[in-house]
Amino acid sequence: MSEKRNVPFPTTQWTLMARLRSGDAGEARRALEDILAQYRYPLYAFIRRRGLSHHDAEDALQDFLVRLLNAESLLAADAKRGRLRGFLSVALGHFLSNWKRDEARRGRLAQELPGMPGESEEARYARERFSTDETPEQIFERKWGHALMARVMEQLKKKCEKRGKGALFAALRPVLISGGSLRGHDAEAIAASLGINEGALRVALLRHLRDYRKVLEEEVAQTVEDPKDVVDEIAHLMAIFSAGPGKSDAARGAVLCE
Repeated sequence: MSEKRNVPFPTTQWTLMARLRSGDAGEARRALEDILAQYRYPLYAFIRRRGLSHHDAEDALQDFLVRLLNAESLLAADAKRGRLRGFLSVALGHFLSNWKRDEARRGRLAQELPGMPGESEEARYARERFSTDETPEQIFERKWGHALMARVMEQLKKKCEKRGKGALFAALRPVLISGGSLRGHDAEAIAASLGINEGALRVALLRHLRDYRKVLEEEVAQTVEDPKDVVDEIAHLMAIFSAGPGKSDAARGAVLCE
Protein backbone atom coordinates (compact mmCIF):
# COMPACT_ATOMS: atom_id res chain seq x y z
CA MET A 1 0.00 0.00 0.00
CA SER A 2 1.49 3.33 -0.98
CA GLU A 3 1.99 6.16 1.47
CA LYS A 4 -0.46 9.00 1.15
CA ARG A 5 1.13 12.16 -0.18
CA ASN A 6 0.26 15.82 -0.30
CA VAL A 7 2.63 16.83 -3.10
CA PRO A 8 1.74 20.05 -4.93
CA PHE A 9 1.34 19.89 -8.68
CA PRO A 10 4.39 21.52 -10.29
CA THR A 11 3.92 24.40 -12.68
CA THR A 12 3.15 23.43 -16.27
CA GLN A 13 2.75 25.30 -19.54
CA TRP A 14 -0.26 27.56 -19.85
CA THR A 15 0.20 28.19 -23.54
CA LEU A 16 -2.34 25.46 -24.28
CA MET A 17 -5.00 27.37 -22.38
CA ALA A 18 -4.07 30.60 -24.12
CA ARG A 19 -4.44 28.83 -27.48
CA LEU A 20 -7.82 27.48 -26.43
CA ARG A 21 -8.95 31.04 -25.76
CA SER A 22 -7.30 32.56 -28.84
CA GLY A 23 -10.57 33.01 -30.74
CA ASP A 24 -9.18 31.02 -33.67
CA ALA A 25 -11.28 27.86 -34.03
CA GLY A 26 -8.52 25.94 -35.80
CA GLU A 27 -5.89 26.90 -33.25
CA ALA A 28 -8.24 26.04 -30.39
CA ARG A 29 -8.87 22.65 -31.95
CA ARG A 30 -5.15 21.95 -32.27
CA ALA A 31 -4.62 23.03 -28.68
CA LEU A 32 -7.33 20.63 -27.56
CA GLU A 33 -5.65 17.82 -29.50
CA ASP A 34 -2.41 18.62 -27.64
CA ILE A 35 -4.30 18.48 -24.35
CA LEU A 36 -5.79 15.14 -25.39
CA ALA A 37 -2.34 13.75 -26.14
CA GLN A 38 -0.96 14.81 -22.77
CA TYR A 39 -3.90 14.55 -20.40
CA ARG A 40 -6.64 12.34 -21.77
CA TYR A 41 -5.74 9.10 -20.04
CA PRO A 42 -4.73 10.76 -16.73
CA LEU A 43 -8.10 12.54 -16.70
CA TYR A 44 -9.90 9.32 -17.62
CA ALA A 45 -8.15 7.49 -14.76
CA PHE A 46 -9.14 10.31 -12.39
CA ILE A 47 -12.80 9.92 -13.39
CA ARG A 48 -12.75 6.13 -13.07
CA ARG A 49 -11.21 6.45 -9.62
CA ARG A 50 -14.20 8.58 -8.69
CA GLY A 51 -16.32 5.47 -9.23
CA LEU A 52 -17.78 6.00 -12.71
CA SER A 53 -18.13 3.13 -15.16
CA HIS A 54 -16.15 3.12 -18.40
CA HIS A 55 -19.03 4.45 -20.51
CA ASP A 56 -19.95 7.16 -18.00
CA ALA A 57 -16.28 8.09 -17.68
CA GLU A 58 -15.96 8.45 -21.46
CA ASP A 59 -19.05 10.64 -21.61
CA ALA A 60 -17.97 12.78 -18.67
CA LEU A 61 -14.48 13.24 -20.11
CA GLN A 62 -15.84 14.20 -23.51
CA ASP A 63 -18.16 16.76 -21.95
CA PHE A 64 -15.36 18.19 -19.83
CA LEU A 65 -13.02 18.55 -22.80
CA VAL A 66 -15.72 20.14 -24.93
CA ARG A 67 -16.24 22.65 -22.15
CA LEU A 68 -12.55 23.49 -22.39
CA LEU A 69 -12.86 23.79 -26.17
CA ASN A 70 -15.84 26.12 -25.79
CA ALA A 71 -13.83 28.20 -23.31
CA GLU A 72 -16.44 27.73 -20.59
CA SER A 73 -15.17 28.08 -17.02
CA LEU A 74 -11.77 29.26 -18.21
CA LEU A 75 -11.85 32.78 -16.83
CA ALA A 76 -10.53 31.41 -13.55
CA ALA A 77 -7.61 29.72 -15.28
CA ASP A 78 -4.62 32.00 -14.79
CA ALA A 79 -0.98 30.96 -14.78
CA LYS A 80 -0.26 33.50 -12.04
CA ARG A 81 -2.80 31.89 -9.76
CA GLY A 82 -1.89 28.23 -10.03
CA ARG A 83 -0.66 25.31 -12.07
CA LEU A 84 -2.18 23.84 -15.21
CA ARG A 85 -2.29 20.27 -13.92
CA GLY A 86 -3.70 21.52 -10.65
CA PHE A 87 -6.31 23.58 -12.49
CA LEU A 88 -7.38 20.64 -14.65
CA SER A 89 -7.61 18.34 -11.64
CA VAL A 90 -9.67 20.78 -9.57
CA ALA A 91 -11.82 21.80 -12.54
CA LEU A 92 -12.58 18.18 -13.37
CA GLY A 93 -13.48 17.47 -9.75
CA HIS A 94 -15.97 20.36 -9.71
CA PHE A 95 -17.29 19.35 -13.12
CA LEU A 96 -17.99 15.79 -11.99
CA SER A 97 -19.92 17.07 -8.98
CA ASN A 98 -22.44 18.68 -11.33
CA TRP A 99 -22.15 16.35 -14.29
CA LYS A 100 -25.07 14.09 -13.41
CA ARG A 101 -27.39 17.10 -13.56
CA ASP A 102 -26.43 17.60 -17.20
CA GLU A 103 -26.78 13.95 -18.20
CA ALA A 104 -29.13 14.77 -21.07
CA ARG A 105 -26.40 16.79 -22.83
CA ARG A 106 -23.85 14.01 -22.95
CA GLY A 107 -24.79 12.30 -26.20
CA ARG A 108 -24.66 15.55 -28.17
CA LEU A 109 -21.33 16.72 -26.81
CA ALA A 110 -19.56 13.37 -26.99
CA GLN A 111 -19.53 13.48 -30.80
CA GLU A 112 -17.58 16.73 -30.99
CA LEU A 113 -14.16 15.33 -30.11
CA PRO A 114 -11.80 13.09 -32.09
CA GLY A 115 -10.98 9.63 -30.86
CA MET A 116 -7.50 8.61 -29.79
CA PRO A 117 -5.46 5.86 -31.49
CA GLY A 118 -3.97 2.87 -29.70
CA GLU A 119 -5.16 0.85 -26.75
CA SER A 120 -8.55 1.85 -25.37
CA GLU A 121 -8.68 3.65 -22.05
CA GLU A 122 -10.92 0.89 -20.69
CA ALA A 123 -8.41 -1.86 -21.52
CA ARG A 124 -5.54 0.16 -20.13
CA TYR A 125 -7.37 0.99 -16.92
CA ALA A 126 -8.36 -2.66 -16.46
CA ARG A 127 -4.72 -3.76 -16.29
CA GLU A 128 -3.60 -0.96 -13.92
CA ARG A 129 -2.38 -1.77 -10.41
CA PHE A 130 -3.60 1.00 -8.15
CA SER A 131 -3.04 1.08 -4.42
CA THR A 132 -6.24 1.03 -2.40
CA ASP A 133 -5.45 4.37 -0.78
CA GLU A 134 -4.46 6.28 -3.93
CA THR A 135 -6.66 9.29 -4.57
CA PRO A 136 -7.91 10.34 -8.01
CA GLU A 137 -5.54 13.31 -7.82
CA GLN A 138 -2.50 11.11 -7.13
CA ILE A 139 -3.40 8.73 -9.95
CA PHE A 140 -3.93 11.66 -12.33
CA GLU A 141 -0.52 13.08 -11.50
CA ARG A 142 1.32 9.76 -11.82
CA LYS A 143 -0.30 8.93 -15.14
CA TRP A 144 0.65 12.37 -16.44
CA GLY A 145 4.24 11.62 -15.40
CA HIS A 146 4.15 8.33 -17.29
CA ALA A 147 2.83 10.12 -20.38
CA LEU A 148 5.66 12.64 -20.18
CA MET A 149 8.28 9.88 -19.89
CA ALA A 150 6.75 8.11 -22.88
CA ARG A 151 7.24 11.30 -24.90
CA VAL A 152 10.85 11.50 -23.69
CA MET A 153 11.53 7.96 -24.90
CA GLU A 154 9.88 8.67 -28.24
CA GLN A 155 11.95 11.83 -28.76
CA LEU A 156 15.13 10.00 -27.80
CA LYS A 157 14.27 7.24 -30.28
CA LYS A 158 13.80 9.78 -33.07
CA LYS A 159 17.09 11.52 -32.28
CA CYS A 160 18.95 8.21 -32.25
CA GLU A 161 17.41 7.07 -35.52
CA LYS A 162 18.27 10.40 -37.13
CA ARG A 163 21.93 9.82 -36.20
CA GLY A 164 21.84 6.24 -37.41
CA LYS A 165 21.81 4.94 -33.82
CA GLY A 166 18.43 3.23 -33.93
CA ALA A 167 19.91 -0.17 -33.09
CA LEU A 168 21.66 1.32 -30.05
CA PHE A 169 18.42 2.81 -28.78
CA ALA A 170 16.57 -0.49 -29.24
CA ALA A 171 19.30 -2.38 -27.39
CA LEU A 172 19.56 0.07 -24.50
CA ARG A 173 15.88 0.93 -24.11
CA PRO A 174 15.29 -1.91 -21.59
CA VAL A 175 18.34 -0.67 -19.67
CA LEU A 176 16.93 2.87 -19.49
CA ILE A 177 13.51 1.63 -18.44
CA SER A 178 15.00 -0.43 -15.63
CA GLY A 179 16.97 2.51 -14.24
CA GLY A 180 20.01 3.03 -16.47
CA SER A 181 22.28 0.31 -15.08
CA LEU A 182 23.51 -2.83 -16.86
CA ARG A 183 23.09 -4.74 -13.61
CA GLY A 184 20.55 -7.48 -14.24
CA HIS A 185 21.07 -7.33 -18.01
CA ASP A 186 23.19 -9.58 -20.18
CA ALA A 187 25.81 -7.00 -21.13
CA GLU A 188 27.75 -9.50 -23.20
CA ALA A 189 24.71 -10.35 -25.31
CA ILE A 190 23.76 -6.69 -25.74
CA ALA A 191 27.29 -5.82 -26.83
CA ALA A 192 27.37 -8.75 -29.25
CA SER A 193 24.08 -7.66 -30.81
CA LEU A 194 25.67 -4.28 -31.52
CA GLY A 195 28.97 -5.72 -32.75
CA ILE A 196 31.04 -4.13 -29.96
CA ASN A 197 32.77 -5.31 -26.78
CA GLU A 198 31.47 -4.75 -23.24
CA GLY A 199 33.82 -1.84 -22.59
CA ALA A 200 32.55 -0.02 -25.64
CA LEU A 201 29.00 -0.82 -24.58
CA ARG A 202 29.51 0.85 -21.21
CA VAL A 203 30.94 3.95 -22.87
CA ALA A 204 27.98 3.99 -25.28
CA LEU A 205 25.56 3.66 -22.35
CA LEU A 206 27.07 6.66 -20.57
CA ARG A 207 26.71 8.74 -23.73
CA HIS A 208 23.18 7.43 -24.17
CA LEU A 209 22.30 8.43 -20.61
CA ARG A 210 23.60 11.94 -21.25
CA ASP A 211 21.42 12.14 -24.36
CA TYR A 212 18.51 10.81 -22.32
CA ARG A 213 19.04 13.48 -19.68
CA LYS A 214 19.18 16.20 -22.30
CA VAL A 215 15.97 15.04 -23.98
CA LEU A 216 14.26 14.80 -20.59
CA GLU A 217 15.28 18.35 -19.71
CA GLU A 218 14.07 19.60 -23.09
CA GLU A 219 10.71 17.88 -22.67
CA VAL A 220 10.26 19.06 -19.09
CA ALA A 221 11.24 22.61 -20.11
CA GLN A 222 8.12 22.67 -22.27
CA THR A 223 5.95 22.00 -19.22
CA VAL A 224 7.23 24.71 -16.87
CA GLU A 225 6.84 28.46 -16.97
CA ASP A 226 10.35 29.17 -15.67
CA PRO A 227 13.39 27.23 -16.99
CA LYS A 228 14.79 27.36 -13.46
CA ASP A 229 12.04 24.94 -12.43
CA VAL A 230 13.29 22.11 -14.67
CA VAL A 231 15.50 20.48 -12.03
CA ASP A 232 12.76 20.65 -9.40
CA GLU A 233 10.25 19.23 -11.86
CA ILE A 234 12.50 16.26 -12.63
CA ALA A 235 12.94 15.66 -8.90
CA HIS A 236 9.16 15.78 -8.58
CA LEU A 237 8.85 13.11 -11.28
CA MET A 238 11.30 10.91 -9.40
CA ALA A 239 9.15 11.27 -6.28
CA ILE A 240 5.99 10.39 -8.21
CA PHE A 241 7.48 7.18 -9.56
CA SER A 242 9.17 6.11 -6.34
CA ALA A 243 5.93 6.47 -4.36
CA GLY A 244 3.56 4.73 -6.78
CA PRO A 245 2.67 1.03 -6.98
CA GLY A 246 5.43 -0.94 -8.66
CA LYS A 247 7.87 1.90 -7.98
CA SER A 248 8.72 2.48 -11.64
CA ASP A 249 12.38 3.08 -12.41
CA ALA A 250 11.63 4.50 -15.84
CA ALA A 251 12.92 7.96 -14.97
CA ARG A 252 15.72 7.09 -12.56
CA GLY A 253 18.32 6.81 -15.30
CA ALA A 254 17.78 10.49 -16.03
CA VAL A 255 19.56 11.55 -12.85
CA LEU A 256 22.57 9.27 -13.28
CA CYS A 257 24.41 11.88 -15.35
CA GLU A 258 24.02 14.77 -12.91
